Amino acid sequence: MVVVSMSNKNFDEIINNIKSKKSNEETQEYLMKNLSSEQNKKLKEVLNDKEAIKKLLSTPKAQELLKKFREEKND
Repeated sequence: MVVVSMSNKNFDEIINNIKSKKSNEETQEYLMKNLSSEQNKKLKEVLNDKEAIKKLLSTPKAQELLKKFREEKND
């Protein structure tokens, strides 16, 4: 599972930058530039594993992130 250690400020900054991207390609490019090679490798592994995605999305941090996206979508 991908575990990224960062402050809430960094987390919010990354989320805002991801949301500002207009395409999946832009998002992927942003992530590749801002994650370490090891983090990128782990992210790709998780995204290619349905069970890992389910585990990741069930974590408290992922639930917090999903909640933020839903709240901002409704604003």
